[in-house]
Amino acid sequence: MSEDKKVLNSLALVMMVLAFIAIVISVIAVGLIDDDNSVQKKWEDERIIKRIKPIGQVATTEMEAALDNPVPDEPEVSVASGPMTGEQVYNNACMACHATGAAGAPKVGDIPAWAPRIVQGDSVLLSHAIKGFKGMPPRGGAAQLSDENVKSAVEFMVSNSQ
Repeated sequence: MSEDKKVLNSLALVMMVLAFIAIVISVIAVGLIDDDNSVQKKWEDERIIKRIKPIGQVATTEMEAALDNPVPDEPEVSVASGPMTGEQVYNNACMACHATGAAGAPKVGDIPAWAPRIVQGDSVLLSHAIKGFKGMPPRGGAAQLSDENVKSAVEFMVSNSQ
């Protein structure tokens, strides 16, 4: 039996050494895995922060808004004194469409395109120019124009399209 006892003691010793080696390997593996996770977690945290980062700020008082985000001065718009000529109004507001034929606008100088419109009379043309017609916005998209300015532009286009 003493021989059996020696075998059992040797077996117990081998099992303890194997258990110790398994524990050491487990500790090393956990250490390595935690390091990888911390790097990955840091990278994921950075991505999350970038995604949820605010794109603007809210000012709670007028003073904070003025100090933190000064509004640039708007450029001054020069307003001509007195009425503009028909050609000036045409160049500033009407030319974009009536020189190119955009949105079905008759080109200035295209006599066949203007003839049926001219036959309708100045009052109809002026009404369409002021109120808008089909694809044309009211006052040619230049809301600041007076009726007198619109009338002079219509007269300019008609006189150059007869």
